[in-house]
Amino acid sequence: MPKAKAPKLTQAQWWRAAEYEQAPHQILDNLVKQIEDDQQSRYQAYREYERIFGSSVGPDGDDSFRAIATDELTQNELQNTIETLWAQVFKNKVVPAVSVSEADWNEWDRARSYGRWLKGALDEAKVYEEAFPQSGIHTLVHGTGILRVGWRETGPKQAQVTTWAVNPRYVLVDRLEGKHRKPRSIFFKDHVDRFVLWETYSEDRKDFYKTPGYRTHGIESCTSNDDRELGTVNTTRCDMITVREAFHLPSGPSAKDGRHVIWIKGCTLVDEEFDWDTFPCVFMRFGCPMEGFWGESAVRRLAPTQKLLDKLNVKIDQSQDVMGVPRIIIRRNSNVTKAHIDDVPGGILEVDDINGIRDWNAQCASQEIYADRDSAPRKMRSLLGVSDFEVQQQMPQGMRDVSGAMLERWVDQGQARHAMFHAEYENAVPQLAYLYMRQAEDLQAMGYDVMVKAPADSHNKSSIEELSFKEVCIDRKRLKLEVQPMSQLPQTFAGKVEAFAKLKNEAGVQVDPKTILRNIEVPDVQGVTDMLVSDEEIIFKNLSHMCRTGRYLAPMPFDNLDMIVQMTTRYINHYRVRQDADYEKVGLLAQYIDDAIQLKKGLGANDPNAPPAISTMDALSIPGGMPGAPPGVPMPPMGDPMAPPMPPGAPPGPAQMPPMPPPGMPL
Repeated sequence: MPKAKAPKLTQAQWWRAAEYEQAPHQILDNLVKQIEDDQQSRYQAYREYERIFGSSVGPDGDDSFRAIATDELTQNELQNTIETLWAQVFKNKVVPAVSVSEADWNEWDRARSYGRWLKGALDEAKVYEEAFPQSGIHTLVHGTGILRVGWRETGPKQAQVTTWAVNPRYVLVDRLEGKHRKPRSIFFKDHVDRFVLWETYSEDRKDFYKTPGYRTHGIESCTSNDDRELGTVNTTRCDMITVREAFHLPSGPSAKDGRHVIWIKGCTLVDEEFDWDTFPCVFMRFGCPMEGFWGESAVRRLAPTQKLLDKLNVKIDQSQDVMGVPRIIIRRNSNVTKAHIDDVPGGILEVDDINGIRDWNAQCASQEIYADRDSAPRKMRSLLGVSDFEVQQQMPQGMRDVSGAMLERWVDQGQARHAMFHAEYENAVPQLAYLYMRQAEDLQAMGYDVMVKAPADSHNKSSIEELSFKEVCIDRKRLKLEVQPMSQLPQTFAGKVEAFAKLKNEAGVQVDPKTILRNIEVPDVQGVTDMLVSDEEIIFKNLSHMCRTGRYLAPMPFDNLDMIVQMTTRYINHYRVRQDADYEKVGLLAQYIDDAIQLKKGLGANDPNAPPAISTMDALSIPGGMPGAPPGVPMPPMGDPMAPPMPPGAPPGPAQMPPMPPPGMPL
């Protein structure tokens, strides 16, 4: 059945500009102007949020000095509260971990290397030092934080994935299209020096629009400083051009209408297909807006209380100027020379009957005004769930005699108030990691390799290893990224130790020491963990190798022989669940158990009175087998896997073969 025709062309469908026989900028210039005019109230609100927060830098200029000169500044508790919440959330470094479905040891090890590559790529892009903190401030002040992902060339066929925070004032989404937070198009803008643009787009490249002459002529003739966000039209101080960028997502998995366009006024620079199923950016939002694309500003929540604090401070200051000076009372015509006392700050009051004045205690403002002023900062902190203890690092007066458990619950309750903001950060990390994978895959298809420096996979955490993306990458359909939730354990080392102690002493839960080390994050925890789990890893590696290749690997004297018996028994049962289980390989695993038992007995004293027993390998020759085994292939009996070895003097068999080293180990 032939496919139906696409809907009728409209002026809003800028990604179909070629069907109009027009350049994309001819449609986008007018379309973006309409959307910007429609959202001027949002831009004005953003500028007001920045001014209240105390960092007003925009088209109106930096008015911080004017505020100081005109005595407009008062106690800015709004900024202190927001910065405290920001510091609580972004002091943690959340690193994604790669998990692979139905992976053997080799794939599991490759996934671990992939996770280290991700960590190295995020570190080299300064994601935790610059991008996330800046985006976090935007999230709290504007309500929405945005992280963009891109790339830059670092050498011959070498590239790096980059990340930077984008001010929401430079991002545009149609209000109706973003009603349910699922827009199909998004627009960015920035200001770039004319000569930088000319140098970049004068190259003859296939991914650029038309010819170098067309692009350089458009850059030379473009009007500079024409954007209202720059706040100036003077071209003698700078020569900045407004550069805009548009993305349109494909309409379906097999659709080819995804588009990416970069343009300046009057000239298209890039027009190419875009096949990603998501925009190259991550969004973090504050609050719970019922509808719409943009989040709620924390400044908007706190602004009324901050304005009340400003009003009370001004009233108290004015009262102190009028009433907060000494008053001297003298009787009229008392022959006191005022020149002798007028050097005292204050005023001189003359009265007819000085005996009628019983007391003079001028009060600047009532106690209620002072109480309201002092309580305003606490109100703002309570609105965001920030405790006084976290801001002032002082125990409240009423909490100084409570128990440690009560204090811990009190602190955790404060963290629960802004758990949603923590969750936004935690969710943004794997989203950003997926974008890194996607960008690196595109770079690999373009012939680039993405090399990063990451901690080496060894017990020596101080060593650094260069990892190539093409050597560690895994199909994204077979992996999943996970992060350790930050709010499940206390944030301090002592708090984490106490939490695990309570699990053991109060709940009776026995937690493995290796699990504790992984979660409390002691210095060099990776090195300690690698040493502790090395016995398990080498066994798991050998078992995976035998099941994958069908080649037998005998245990070695320095292996953990008891662990071989336990792990291989579980591995056999896990392997048999698979539909493609090969029972000849089950026999290899059973031989692995028998050889471990025999090797352990050879390392210890022989027991001449030990009764003869049937080994696991001999049990495979018993007629019948267990239910579920293929015809003609017997299964090991359901017995104790720690069965005694063959009696002394048995003929040499597989158990007496010289041990083979594991893969990768020299002979």
